[in-house]
Amino acid sequence: MVTNYPRVEEFMSTPVVAVKPGDNLAHVRRLMIRYRVGRVVVVNDMLRVVGMVTRSDFLKIAGSALAKRSLDSIPVEKIMTPNPVVIESHRSLRDAARLMLQHGISGLPVVDENGVLLGIITKTDIVRAYAERLRGKYKARDYMYREFPTASPHHSVAYVIELLEQHPAHRVLVVDGERLVGIIAPSDIAFTSMDIAATRGKEKHVRRFAVLPKGRLGPVYDYVITTAADVMTPEPITASPDDDLAQIAQVMIRGGFSSVPIVVEEKPVGLVVKHNILEAILGK
Repeated sequence: MVTNYPRVEEFMSTPVVAVKPGDNLAHVRRLMIRYRVGRVVVVNDMLRVVGMVTRSDFLKIAGSALAKRSLDSIPVEKIMTPNPVVIESHRSLRDAARLMLQHGISGLPVVDENGVLLGIITKTDIVRAYAERLRGKYKARDYMYREFPTASPHHSVAYVIELLEQHPAHRVLVVDGERLVGIIAPSDIAFTSMDIAATRGKEKHVRRFAVLPKGRLGPVYDYVITTAADVMTPEPITASPDDDLAQIAQVMIRGGFSSVPIVVEEKPVGLVVKHNILEAILGK
């Protein structure tokens, strides 16, 4: 088993999706969707890193004074994380994992000796390295979260948002009785958070036409509240407590997942997210 960790430059992604502080959030949202990325680096005219915007940052809009503004009127600098932690390209992936855990972040802009943006290294890149280099070292039970938030399919999305914010996994498992039926991540609701904030605690209605009494055709209003079932990923891929953590890391990479529920006879008993893989790299 090889435990010699490669350098950041070997696993970083490049070129990087980047924006300027004055660009608007509608532009950022389009870039995230177009390039299927969860974060965008903010640079100045000299290509030095000045900020970072992630999908989760869009949740900051909910409940704030920005909630009533359209995305194309909100500049990036309003929600970006200024002066983010960066890493030099010659450092090891172990160093990158340590920085991510220490600062509670999921991606690091990679810079040269002058601070100019070269690439980006993410938890996904480190999980890929773990899958390749550390097979057979740990099992799921060694690093999985044993406590995790759950909701029923009928819980409101407003309640789910509260759960997402409270647990470090930032995932909610959706259960029907004791059986796992779905999972919800911040990305599932990030771009609908403003609408949720605006209607929190209120009923929304859907207008349709139907035959009314006396045979007339007219509008009918169905009052609904967005629920966990509306936004969850149903029937997620799962693993068992005794599965190799490297195999779970490989499942994450191949499927594009950020989390894998751990189940016994369809009942969730744990949750593995990329954060747990980084902890395993450091042997924490």
